[in-house]
Amino acid sequence: MRILDNNTDNAVRDITLYLKFEEAEQLYDSVGMLLKEKDFSIHVHINDASYNHEITIVLYDEGQMECLNERSKKIILENK
Repeated sequence: MRILDNNTDNAVRDITLYLKFEEAEQLYDSVGMLLKEKDFSIHVHINDASYNHEITIVLYDEGQMECLNERSKKIILENK
């Protein structure tokens, strides 16, 4: 697992998510879709109702990172 602070491009070791029920449903559905598709080239965004907060979820395999951008590769490889 890698967690990136998009504002600073720094790795974060742990976070707490406070989700409303609807947001948790969206997270559940989105992760389910990623698992079903098994396609490492897609990602999902979960937003709150006002689009002030966003979670981006990416599935990755260290052996199949060609579809990731350089920032993503760096955070994965440097923060084990």
